[in-house]
Amino acid sequence: MKTFHLTLSGLLALHAIAPADDDIPLLRPEERQAVEAQTDEFQRSIAPVLGEAANSTVRVWSGKRRLAYGTVIGDGKKILTKWSEVVAAGKNLVVEGPGGEALPAVLTGVYEDNDLAILETTGTALTPVKWTKEVPPRGSFLAAPQPNGRLAAFGVVSVPERNLRETDSAFLGVIGSMDFEGPGVRIDRIAPDSGAAAAGLKAGQVILRVGDRPISGLLELKNSLSGRTPGSRVSVRVKTGKDESDVEVLLGNRPDLPSYPGDRLRTMERMGGPISRVRDSFTSAIQSDMRPRPEQIGGPVVDLDGRVIGITLARADRTRSFIMPAAAVEKLLSAAPVDPSLAKVRRDDETAALPVRRAAMPNRVPNGGGAERLREHLSEMQRLMEFMQQEMENLEQER
Repeated sequence: MKTFHLTLSGLLALHAIAPADDDIPLLRPEERQAVEAQTDEFQRSIAPVLGEAANSTVRVWSGKRRLAYGTVIGDGKKILTKWSEVVAAGKNLVVEGPGGEALPAVLTGVYEDNDLAILETTGTALTPVKWTKEVPPRGSFLAAPQPNGRLAAFGVVSVPERNLRETDSAFLGVIGSMDFEGPGVRIDRIAPDSGAAAAGLKAGQVILRVGDRPISGLLELKNSLSGRTPGSRVSVRVKTGKDESDVEVLLGNRPDLPSYPGDRLRTMERMGGPISRVRDSFTSAIQSDMRPRPEQIGGPVVDLDGRVIGITLARADRTRSFIMPAAAVEKLLSAAPVDPSLAKVRRDDETAALPVRRAAMPNRVPNGGGAERLREHLSEMQRLMEFMQQEMENLEQER
């Protein structure tokens, strides 16, 4: 395998113009011609890096509609692909191989938690992917091939591998006050049967520190639990009146609460183009700023040595895409998938969310229910704050 090198300016230019068939508005003819020439040049330069992985990349079709990419695994007759994108097509599935060959495919298994599915083809076996156990560090450049060997998407690792499922996250059991001014977070409520309740924390106390980390606000309180696991213990410094004390709290699992995404958050997620129907709560994901289209999800991702480090899981928004690392893929495939007839699609898109939202949030809530509802939506507002903060940081970096 040849090691591939590009200058920093070349990498940035490539990232700005990939994929090549994106429509770029407001360009004069000579500017568009220059961009297209640069795109072709970069495509030729990066082709050696993409070649081997492209041989294990396929397109999944239903009639004339392209649904997703897929990664060839096993004996060359199995395809790992994006479950929520292929499920609607039912039995009418065809896999297009790297050479353009059309192979009928049947859906045989589903991994619901990670929105992945197994297809089995008939006919000629394709080239199965070769994984690497190397984990790309933050800032590493990544590329996703098309089946024809051209570039589908390009970007860098922005957040290392982590679990995105809320219910696998550590939970303190504290609901903070949104209108508190001052250092720390004032406790507004304590979740029943939580570690905070068992430790004796009470409403009105102010959390000043979690472990060795000073707490300056609600977002900092959430971030203080990052990297901690349910079942572990953490020391929490609280202020009661003028007195301060340390309390040990046993962390639990974050409860599986319904989410009511607001119109503003959905609009912000869609800035920059179409996004995947299912785009969150994966058990193992690397975050990247690659920009594949939803129908390009499910294919392999390589580093600049051409090694396959994982597969694309979702396009989440303008700045975020998720990749499942190779080791996690192999671990997933070692477990038996769910029968497709028993699998349920988890959908994060607005068409699925709106009916739930209307049913769960009536226009009028008696007996002060409005205030209670606002408290329960704190996690969603925190998510919006995090999204806005990330957008601002990305905009700063693009200047």
